[in-house]
Amino acid sequence: MKPGQPYASATQLRTLLTALGDLSPGAPTASATDSVLTDDLVQGLKNFQQRHGLDPDGALGAGTFVALRTPLLSRAQQIELTLERWRWLPSRLDTPPIIVNIPRYRLFAFKTVEDREDEMLQMGVIVGKSYPANRTPVFTADMKYLILRPYWDVPYSITTREMLPKIHDNPGYVSAQRLEIVAGYGDDTPALPPTPENLDALARGTLRLRQQPGPDNALGLVKFMLPNPYNVYLHSTPAQALFERTARAFSHGCVRVSDPVSLAEYVLRDDPSWTRDRIVQAMNGTRPTQVNLKQPIRVFIVYGTAVATEEGKIRFLPDIYGHDARLAELLRASRKATDGN
Repeated sequence: MKPGQPYASATQLRTLLTALGDLSPGAPTASATDSVLTDDLVQGLKNFQQRHGLDPDGALGAGTFVALRTPLLSRAQQIELTLERWRWLPSRLDTPPIIVNIPRYRLFAFKTVEDREDEMLQMGVIVGKSYPANRTPVFTADMKYLILRPYWDVPYSITTREMLPKIHDNPGYVSAQRLEIVAGYGDDTPALPPTPENLDALARGTLRLRQQPGPDNALGLVKFMLPNPYNVYLHSTPAQALFERTARAFSHGCVRVSDPVSLAEYVLRDDPSWTRDRIVQAMNGTRPTQVNLKQPIRVFIVYGTAVATEEGKIRFLPDIYGHDARLAELLRASRKATDGN
């Protein structure tokens, strides 16, 4: 149902949105003729959609209808499960961290150890797809360095599943995508021709594929390295249009950031020589530049589908990876075992 269209359940919708706090109590009251998605109902729907990770279009589509009909008991369970995950985190912060909440598609870079929104750098992020092999993992690691204007070292799985079929179909794909076949791991390793023998070596994993630095590089113009067993890191992206989407699970697992220059400026804030202008210049330079951090920055990649904001509202987010359902089952099994003892 779109704004302005007749809707027989408009009265019930008005009552629900008012009870949830998404429609102002001062809005027009329901009447016997309240059977249209009026402007105030549309605004209430937009407020509701904004809080529930939905496109705030003011229309009553399938996703919004499901969210409206979700029992409050289920919302309470979302809060419980998120609090359980927060319990796993340190009770206090020793240094200002970077926190990425996967289902919220958002990064928070603290400027102090206090959890204050006015003292954070915030930006949208893109996370891994919902397919199990592409999901962004939940973990903690230290960011130790960043690379401005990086190469993209194509993971072996992407090389074999996605790149090699395209190269076999189109011999010009390598040059068109500015890819290089190399043997070593240094940035100065010379490129090899895409001969059948070298393509076979790529398939075996004895050679590797990389993409040359530049604005069309899959990593964009900067990557933020936090060594971890998952080989997941933060980076920019040439696909900026994707940040206009509300739901942003598009990557192979790494976290793409919407404002890489500001994040680089934040990460290098303890080094006055790295001004914003110098960062931009290095991003658009001629070669990769690695900058080691004077102090590592703790990065928490977390998963919380219920978030309280400082303005007093609660955001409920879709369980994009099904983690809530699995955690709920584990908690039920744990309680059952405890009760049995």
